[in-house]
Amino acid sequence: MSIDRLKALTEAYGADQRHWPEADREAALAEIARNEAEARALLFHAGQTDAVLDASPRPAVSNALRDRVLASALSAGLTPKQARRVWDRLVVWFAAGWAAAACAGVVAGVNLTGHLSADDQANAVLSQSMLASVDDTEVLR
Repeated sequence: MSIDRLKALTEAYGADQRHWPEADREAALAEIARNEAEARALLFHAGQTDAVLDASPRPAVSNALRDRVLASALSAGLTPKQARRVWDRLVVWFAAGWAAAACAGVVAGVNLTGHLSADDQANAVLSQSMLASVDDTEVLR
């Protein structure tokens, strides 16, 4: 881990190592041991930021605001079941589109190679075998 990655960790997760991702924690501690002076400065600044954030008041959403938002959604005709049905339809249409594109690709591939004569097909096999370093006699057997 580099000092830049350690800086990114402290800026994203703060000075408390318990908040860091487990996958990065050991490497971060090793980097702190390697670059103690720079790491101390990073941890100090992150600790100050953590203290300011901890001291700031937590925003609370009032029940009145929550009720107004829900009422406006319902007055617009949106219900949770309707939103779910729309999503389910989209998933079905996306899946159908993907399947249609896959089928079109198969049909195009068959049509493009179906008109080749036997000689062209043999030449194609031989040229591909040369690219793969296979002896021609092995291909013709």
